[in-house]
Amino acid sequence: MPIGFAGTAPFGAAMLRALLDGPGDGRPGRDDLVLVVSQPDRPKGRGKQLSSPPVAELAKERGVRLVQPERMHEDDLLELYRELGITTFVVAAFGQMVREPLLSDFLMLNVHGSILPEYRGAAPIERAIMDAKTETGVDIMRMEAGLDTGPIAIRARVPIRVEDDAGAVFGKLEAAGARILFDALERADAGTLEFEAQPETGETYAHKITAADRMLDPAREARDLHDQVRALSPHVGAWLNVDGQRLGIWRTQVTDTSEAVAGRPGAIWHDAERLLIGTKDAALDVLELQPPGKRRMAAGDWLRGLRTPLEQATAPEPPAAT
Repeated sequence: MPIGFAGTAPFGAAMLRALLDGPGDGRPGRDDLVLVVSQPDRPKGRGKQLSSPPVAELAKERGVRLVQPERMHEDDLLELYRELGITTFVVAAFGQMVREPLLSDFLMLNVHGSILPEYRGAAPIERAIMDAKTETGVDIMRMEAGLDTGPIAIRARVPIRVEDDAGAVFGKLEAAGARILFDALERADAGTLEFEAQPETGETYAHKITAADRMLDPAREARDLHDQVRALSPHVGAWLNVDGQRLGIWRTQVTDTSEAVAGRPGAIWHDAERLLIGTKDAALDVLELQPPGKRRMAAGDWLRGLRTPLEQATAPEPPAAT
Protein backbone atom coordinates (compact mmCIF):
# COMPACT_ATOMS: atom_id res chain seq x y z
CA MET A 1 0.00 0.00 0.00
CA PRO A 2 1.36 3.47 -0.86
CA ILE A 3 2.98 5.32 2.03
CA GLY A 4 3.83 8.97 2.63
CA PHE A 5 6.62 10.52 4.66
CA ALA A 6 6.60 13.74 6.70
CA GLY A 7 9.84 15.17 8.06
CA THR A 8 12.04 18.25 8.14
CA ALA A 9 15.23 18.01 10.25
CA PRO A 10 18.35 15.84 9.75
CA PHE A 11 16.94 12.96 11.82
CA GLY A 12 13.95 12.95 9.48
CA ALA A 13 16.28 12.93 6.47
CA ALA A 14 18.01 9.85 7.88
CA MET A 15 14.67 8.04 8.15
CA LEU A 16 13.73 9.08 4.61
CA ARG A 17 17.07 7.82 3.31
CA ALA A 18 16.44 4.49 5.02
CA LEU A 19 13.04 4.22 3.35
CA LEU A 20 14.66 4.84 -0.02
CA ASP A 21 17.78 2.71 0.40
CA GLY A 22 16.95 0.17 3.10
CA PRO A 23 17.74 0.08 6.82
CA GLY A 24 21.29 -1.23 6.44
CA ASP A 25 20.58 -4.86 7.34
CA GLY A 26 20.21 -6.25 3.85
CA ARG A 27 16.58 -5.34 3.33
CA PRO A 28 15.94 -3.20 0.23
CA GLY A 29 14.32 0.22 0.27
CA ARG A 30 10.58 0.57 0.05
CA ASP A 31 9.15 0.89 -3.47
CA ASP A 32 5.79 2.17 -2.21
CA LEU A 33 6.90 5.63 -1.02
CA VAL A 34 4.88 8.03 -3.17
CA LEU A 35 5.05 11.41 -1.41
CA VAL A 36 7.25 13.45 0.92
CA VAL A 37 5.84 16.31 3.01
CA SER A 38 8.30 18.81 4.51
CA GLN A 39 8.33 22.32 5.94
CA PRO A 40 8.52 25.28 3.54
CA ASP A 41 11.88 26.78 2.65
CA ARG A 42 12.99 29.38 5.22
CA PRO A 43 15.50 32.27 5.27
CA LYS A 44 18.82 31.09 6.69
CA GLY A 45 22.23 32.52 7.53
CA ARG A 46 23.45 36.09 7.53
CA GLY A 47 22.23 36.64 3.99
CA LYS A 48 18.74 35.37 4.87
CA GLN A 49 18.56 33.42 1.62
CA LEU A 50 15.82 30.81 1.30
CA SER A 51 17.08 27.35 2.22
CA SER A 52 15.33 24.00 1.94
CA PRO A 53 15.24 21.74 5.01
CA PRO A 54 17.28 18.51 4.87
CA VAL A 55 14.27 16.29 4.12
CA ALA A 56 13.18 18.49 1.21
CA GLU A 57 16.72 18.56 -0.18
CA LEU A 58 16.92 14.78 -0.11
CA ALA A 59 13.52 14.37 -1.76
CA LYS A 60 14.55 16.72 -4.58
CA GLU A 61 17.87 14.93 -4.99
CA ARG A 62 16.20 11.53 -5.24
CA GLY A 63 13.31 12.60 -7.43
CA VAL A 64 10.53 11.84 -4.92
CA ARG A 65 7.34 13.87 -5.21
CA LEU A 66 7.53 16.69 -2.65
CA VAL A 67 5.10 19.17 -1.11
CA GLN A 68 6.07 21.86 1.44
CA PRO A 69 2.90 23.24 3.02
CA GLU A 70 2.50 25.43 6.08
CA ARG A 71 -0.08 22.91 7.33
CA MET A 72 -0.10 19.25 6.40
CA HIS A 73 -3.86 18.92 6.91
CA GLU A 74 -5.00 21.46 4.29
CA ASP A 75 -8.00 20.30 2.23
CA ASP A 76 -6.20 20.16 -1.11
CA LEU A 77 -3.47 18.02 0.42
CA LEU A 78 -5.96 15.62 1.98
CA GLU A 79 -7.42 15.13 -1.49
CA LEU A 80 -3.92 14.51 -2.89
CA TYR A 81 -3.20 11.87 -0.26
CA ARG A 82 -6.38 10.04 -1.18
CA GLU A 83 -5.68 10.31 -4.91
CA LEU A 84 -2.27 8.71 -4.33
CA GLY A 85 -3.87 5.93 -2.31
CA ILE A 86 -1.84 6.68 0.82
CA THR A 87 -3.01 4.81 3.92
CA THR A 88 0.10 5.21 6.13
CA PHE A 89 2.42 8.12 6.89
CA VAL A 90 5.82 7.85 8.53
CA VAL A 91 6.56 11.01 10.54
CA ALA A 92 10.06 11.84 11.81
CA ALA A 93 11.37 15.20 13.09
CA PHE A 94 8.63 17.02 11.18
CA GLY A 95 8.10 20.09 13.37
CA GLN A 96 4.40 20.62 12.62
CA MET A 97 1.40 19.62 14.69
CA VAL A 98 -0.38 16.70 13.01
CA ARG A 99 -4.11 17.24 13.41
CA GLU A 100 -7.43 15.75 12.43
CA PRO A 101 -8.57 14.37 10.08
CA LEU A 102 -5.09 12.96 9.49
CA LEU A 103 -5.05 11.15 12.84
CA SER A 104 -8.31 9.36 12.11
CA ASP A 105 -8.05 8.81 8.37
CA PHE A 106 -4.44 7.54 8.16
CA LEU A 107 -2.09 5.36 10.16
CA MET A 108 0.42 7.98 11.38
CA LEU A 109 3.61 6.25 12.57
CA ASN A 110 6.02 8.56 14.39
CA VAL A 111 9.72 7.75 14.86
CA HIS A 112 10.58 9.38 18.21
CA GLY A 113 14.07 9.49 19.74
CA SER A 114 13.42 8.60 23.37
CA ILE A 115 12.05 5.91 25.67
CA LEU A 116 8.52 7.25 26.05
CA PRO A 117 6.96 8.64 28.15
CA GLU A 118 10.35 10.21 28.96
CA TYR A 119 11.35 13.21 26.86
CA ARG A 120 8.22 13.93 24.94
CA GLY A 121 8.65 17.00 22.77
CA ALA A 122 11.10 18.75 20.49
CA ALA A 123 14.62 17.95 21.79
CA PRO A 124 14.60 14.49 23.41
CA ILE A 125 18.16 13.53 22.48
CA GLU A 126 19.78 16.77 23.62
CA ARG A 127 17.84 16.79 26.91
CA ALA A 128 18.73 13.18 27.68
CA ILE A 129 22.45 13.96 27.28
CA MET A 130 22.16 17.13 29.38
CA ASP A 131 20.60 15.01 32.11
CA ALA A 132 23.56 12.59 32.03
CA LYS A 133 21.40 9.65 30.96
CA THR A 134 23.32 6.48 30.16
CA GLU A 135 20.62 5.05 27.90
CA THR A 136 18.04 6.29 25.47
CA GLY A 137 16.07 4.75 22.66
CA VAL A 138 13.79 5.15 19.69
CA ASP A 139 10.08 4.34 19.61
CA ILE A 140 7.71 3.71 16.74
CA MET A 141 4.41 5.09 18.00
CA ARG A 142 0.96 5.76 16.60
CA MET A 143 0.28 9.47 16.67
CA GLU A 144 -2.75 10.86 18.48
CA ALA A 145 -3.96 14.30 19.54
CA GLY A 146 -1.65 14.52 22.58
CA LEU A 147 2.02 15.44 22.19
CA ASP A 148 3.94 12.14 21.86
CA THR A 149 1.33 10.36 23.97
CA GLY A 150 0.36 7.66 21.47
CA PRO A 151 0.77 3.91 21.99
CA ILE A 152 4.06 2.19 21.17
CA ALA A 153 4.50 -0.50 18.51
CA ILE A 154 8.24 -1.23 18.68
CA ARG A 155 11.16 0.09 20.73
CA ALA A 156 14.95 -0.11 20.45
CA ARG A 157 17.35 0.96 23.21
CA VAL A 158 20.86 2.38 22.73
CA PRO A 159 23.58 3.29 25.26
CA ILE A 160 24.90 6.81 25.82
CA ARG A 161 28.59 6.80 26.73
CA VAL A 162 30.11 9.68 28.68
CA GLU A 163 32.19 10.64 25.63
CA ASP A 164 29.24 10.57 23.21
CA ASP A 165 28.06 13.89 21.85
CA ALA A 166 24.67 14.44 20.25
CA GLY A 167 26.06 13.55 16.83
CA ALA A 168 27.12 10.12 18.06
CA VAL A 169 23.79 9.46 19.78
CA PHE A 170 21.82 10.63 16.74
CA GLY A 171 23.84 8.17 14.66
CA LYS A 172 22.96 5.27 16.95
CA LEU A 173 19.29 6.20 16.99
CA GLU A 174 19.15 6.65 13.22
CA ALA A 175 20.48 3.13 12.68
CA ALA A 176 18.22 1.58 15.30
CA GLY A 177 15.21 3.63 14.20
CA ALA A 178 15.58 2.59 10.57
CA ARG A 179 15.57 -1.10 11.48
CA ILE A 180 12.49 -1.00 13.70
CA LEU A 181 10.66 1.32 11.29
CA PHE A 182 10.97 -1.36 8.62
CA ASP A 183 9.79 -3.96 11.14
CA ALA A 184 6.72 -1.82 11.88
CA LEU A 185 5.90 -1.25 8.21
CA GLU A 186 6.26 -4.94 7.42
CA ARG A 187 3.87 -5.80 10.25
CA ALA A 188 1.46 -3.12 9.02
CA ASP A 189 1.59 -4.67 5.54
CA ALA A 190 0.78 -8.07 7.04
CA GLY A 191 -1.98 -6.70 9.30
CA THR A 192 -0.13 -7.79 12.45
CA LEU A 193 1.06 -4.42 13.81
CA GLU A 194 0.01 -4.06 17.46
CA PHE A 195 0.36 -1.21 19.94
CA GLU A 196 0.76 -0.94 23.70
CA ALA A 197 -0.22 2.13 25.72
CA GLN A 198 2.55 4.18 27.29
CA PRO A 199 3.07 3.92 31.06
CA GLU A 200 0.97 6.38 33.04
CA THR A 201 3.96 7.53 35.13
CA GLY A 202 7.46 8.77 34.34
CA GLU A 203 6.45 11.47 31.87
CA THR A 204 8.99 14.21 31.15
CA TYR A 205 9.08 16.94 28.51
CA ALA A 206 12.03 17.82 26.25
CA HIS A 207 11.71 21.54 25.62
CA LYS A 208 13.10 23.04 22.43
CA ILE A 209 16.72 24.20 22.69
CA THR A 210 16.90 27.96 23.30
CA ALA A 211 19.67 30.56 23.35
CA ALA A 212 19.78 30.27 27.16
CA ASP A 213 20.56 26.54 26.88
CA ARG A 214 23.73 27.35 24.93
CA MET A 215 25.34 29.54 27.61
CA LEU A 216 27.77 27.76 29.95
CA ASP A 217 27.60 28.90 33.58
CA PRO A 218 30.87 28.17 35.44
CA ALA A 219 28.98 28.35 38.75
CA ARG A 220 27.64 24.88 37.94
CA GLU A 221 29.56 21.61 38.34
CA ALA A 222 32.06 20.63 35.66
CA ARG A 223 30.23 17.44 34.69
CA ASP A 224 27.03 19.41 34.13
CA LEU A 225 28.85 21.74 31.75
CA HIS A 226 30.52 18.84 29.94
CA ASP A 227 27.11 17.23 29.41
CA GLN A 228 25.73 20.52 28.14
CA VAL A 229 28.57 20.86 25.62
CA ARG A 230 28.23 17.36 24.22
CA ALA A 231 24.43 17.67 24.04
CA LEU A 232 24.82 20.66 21.71
CA SER A 233 27.64 19.32 19.55
CA PRO A 234 28.10 19.23 16.61
CA HIS A 235 24.87 20.85 15.46
CA VAL A 236 24.15 23.80 17.77
CA GLY A 237 27.13 24.57 19.99
CA ALA A 238 27.57 26.00 23.49
CA TRP A 239 29.40 29.20 24.32
CA LEU A 240 31.37 30.71 27.19
CA ASN A 241 32.82 34.12 28.00
CA VAL A 242 36.58 33.71 28.41
CA ASP A 243 38.53 36.83 29.38
CA GLY A 244 35.95 39.04 27.67
CA GLN A 245 35.66 36.94 24.52
CA ARG A 246 32.60 34.90 23.61
CA LEU A 247 33.97 31.53 22.54
CA GLY A 248 32.02 28.70 21.00
CA ILE A 249 32.75 25.53 22.97
CA TRP A 250 32.54 22.27 21.02
CA ARG A 251 34.46 19.64 22.96
CA THR A 252 35.50 19.34 26.61
CA GLN A 253 36.48 16.95 29.37
CA VAL A 254 36.39 17.14 33.16
CA THR A 255 39.76 17.37 34.89
CA ASP A 256 40.93 16.62 38.42
CA THR A 257 40.59 19.46 40.88
CA SER A 258 43.51 21.88 41.11
CA GLU A 259 44.69 24.64 43.41
CA ALA A 260 44.36 27.15 40.55
CA VAL A 261 40.71 26.77 39.53
CA ALA A 262 38.93 24.20 41.74
CA GLY A 263 35.88 25.77 43.32
CA ARG A 264 36.60 29.09 41.61
CA PRO A 265 33.90 29.49 38.96
CA GLY A 266 35.22 31.27 35.88
CA ALA A 267 38.89 31.21 36.93
CA ILE A 268 41.26 30.48 34.03
CA TRP A 269 44.46 28.47 33.87
CA HIS A 270 46.31 27.74 30.65
CA ASP A 271 49.65 26.93 29.11
CA ALA A 272 50.50 26.68 25.41
CA GLU A 273 48.26 23.63 24.92
CA ARG A 274 45.52 23.47 27.55
CA LEU A 275 42.76 25.81 28.65
CA LEU A 276 41.08 25.07 32.00
CA ILE A 277 37.99 26.87 33.27
CA GLY A 278 37.15 26.75 36.96
CA THR A 279 33.71 25.52 37.98
CA LYS A 280 31.83 24.91 41.20
CA ASP A 281 33.72 21.69 41.94
CA ALA A 282 36.52 20.99 39.44
CA ALA A 283 37.71 22.28 36.09
CA LEU A 284 36.46 22.09 32.54
CA ASP A 285 39.24 21.24 30.09
CA VAL A 286 38.34 22.95 26.81
CA LEU A 287 39.56 20.77 23.93
CA GLU A 288 37.92 22.43 20.92
CA LEU A 289 36.58 25.96 20.59
CA GLN A 290 35.57 28.59 18.05
CA PRO A 291 36.61 32.26 18.32
CA PRO A 292 34.18 34.88 16.96
CA GLY A 293 34.17 34.91 13.15
CA LYS A 294 36.63 32.03 12.84
CA ARG A 295 36.58 28.29 12.34
CA ARG A 296 36.52 25.62 15.00
CA MET A 297 39.99 24.75 16.27
CA ALA A 298 41.89 22.94 19.01
CA ALA A 299 42.27 25.00 22.17
CA GLY A 300 46.06 24.84 21.83
CA ASP A 301 45.96 26.38 18.34
CA TRP A 302 43.93 29.29 19.67
CA LEU A 303 46.15 29.77 22.72
CA ARG A 304 49.34 29.85 20.66
CA GLY A 305 47.82 32.52 18.40
CA LEU A 306 46.90 34.93 21.21
CA ARG A 307 48.56 38.34 20.95
CA THR A 308 48.21 38.99 24.67
CA PRO A 309 48.03 36.31 27.37
CA LEU A 310 44.79 35.66 29.20
CA GLU A 311 44.39 36.93 32.74
CA GLN A 312 44.64 33.70 34.68
CA ALA A 313 44.93 32.15 38.10
CA THR A 314 48.38 30.96 39.09
CA ALA A 315 49.02 27.28 39.64
CA PRO A 316 52.05 25.54 41.12
CA GLU A 317 51.86 22.89 38.39
CA PRO A 318 49.44 21.83 35.66
CA PRO A 319 46.60 19.64 36.95
CA ALA A 320 46.35 16.16 35.48
CA ALA A 321 43.46 15.29 33.17
CA THR A 322 41.31 12.27 33.92
